[in-house]
Amino acid sequence: MKSAIAEPRPAALATPATLATRAATAVIGRRLAALAPVVVVLGVTSGCATQMTPPTDGGGEPDRAGTAPRELPPTPLDTIDTNSGLHSRATEAVVQALAQLGTPYRWGGESANHGFDCSGLTQYAYQAANISLPRTSYRQYRATRRVDRQALRPGDLVFFHLNGRRIDHVGIYVGGKRFVHAPSTGKTVSFARLDNPFWSRRYAGGGRAPEASILQLAEHLSNDR
Repeated sequence: MKSAIAEPRPAALATPATLATRAATAVIGRRLAALAPVVVVLGVTSGCATQMTPPTDGGGEPDRAGTAPRELPPTPLDTIDTNSGLHSRATEAVVQALAQLGTPYRWGGESANHGFDCSGLTQYAYQAANISLPRTSYRQYRATRRVDRQALRPGDLVFFHLNGRRIDHVGIYVGGKRFVHAPSTGKTVSFARLDNPFWSRRYAGGGRAPEASILQLAEHLSNDR
């Protein structure tokens, strides 16, 4: 009598649905792996770096590489006088800040070529609009006039205290409860929302430079630089 030997079963063929599920799982895994690193930024004397990783989107979602420059707020430059060609220096500062979307964060950075920290970005944008600002976020706070949150206009500075009570972060308001800033190491110049719980809890006030409302022609700036 022959003994019963179990023959190996042929491997089941993967169906299209199975292959699709495996592919989707692999994609999700890669995306989760990309979001895993947590950047820790040491507190420094520039008054701009933080010891936490703030969200840069209104929903508190992590950054998505390459998307920030396309997420423009609606009519951020609604103060431009399109008939006469005049616009305020504050509006020019917004234009200059928007032009830096996607530029990498760099502590101590104050140029498009080498990157920006938060106060380096605001100083750069204001300088391009013929407004002189101090270098650090705390001194920029001291150099500007306080503005109620409900009265913010495009080009105003928005200040935050991320570590304790000292002013240590700044951005440029662009309208629609949004601002542009250089967040932290590993990120780029991008948008964030004032009504995001993270930023709302740490909001320290708005600031307006005395020269912000002065009108000028865009050609005037391009000829001077």
